[in-house]
Amino acid sequence: MPNDRLLGFLGLARKAGKLVFGFDMTADAIRKGTADKVLLSSDCSERTARNIKRIAEENGTEVLILPLTMDEIGYAVAKRVGVFSVCDSGFSKKIKELLESGMHKA
Repeated sequence: MPNDRLLGFLGLARKAGKLVFGFDMTADAIRKGTADKVLLSSDCSERTARNIKRIAEENGTEVLILPLTMDEIGYAVAKRVGVFSVCDSGFSKKIKELLESGMHKA
């Protein structure tokens, strides 16, 4: 399966308790300043993506679109979601590095 490294890392972040799931919880984390990065699935609805991007932009939080579907994310983190946030700078940095370097691919 492609994206194994990225999926594994998301699972690790979940086990460490550094992920916040869902639109409302992510929006709250952004507003409180605890969300380091917002992550969107590749099949997230346009309306949801637009609204969370607006909130993130207003609060200076970066949004990353993952090359993963909600089902793939659900497999890694045991929760099928289209929007979630990473609340740890170390995990955020590594996720961004994996995405930018293309190392998330098998």
